[in-house]
Amino acid sequence: MNIFLGYFLWGLILAVPLYFIAWRLRLGRFVPMWLRPARSRPLQLPPQLDALLIRGQRRFGQTEPRR
Repeated sequence: MNIFLGYFLWGLILAVPLYFIAWRLRLGRFVPMWLRPARSRPLQLPPQLDALLIRGQRRFGQTEPRR
């Protein structure tokens, strides 16, 4: 158990600064789209779900007038 905790702590000590540097330099833009997590990809909705509530704003279709 001591060996596991030692490796775990050293992993955190090394991973946090590397993640911060990658985040600051925005190195994520060089990652291909298929490798990115699903939440960072733009959401494409089918046309049937045109007036769906997303992030607190109602989306309207091209033919439906805004109120």
